[in-house]
Amino acid sequence: MPTGAIERDFRNKVAAEVRLAAEGANRYRVFTPFRFGDGDHLAIVLKRDAGGWILSDEAHTYMHLACGTEERDLRRGPRRKIISDSLS
Repeated sequence: MPTGAIERDFRNKVAAEVRLAAEGANRYRVFTPFRFGDGDHLAIVLKRDAGGWILSDEAHTYMHLACGTEERDLRRGPRRKIISDSLS
């Protein structure tokens, strides 16, 4: 499948399942079809910042990675790399 067709197919399928719900002034919860391996939805917020609009998980992914994990284990191995890459 050509790249343009893949992008178009992805946009058509995913955009149809993305919706926003207002959570106050200049803040929206973003609902997507994406989930973590355990079935939890990704937490995404669209909010106004001094520089414009930003998408944030408000550290939800970090919390998800840390759940049930000793703090020392977050500082080494694959989780450390994931966290470092995310912060970059």
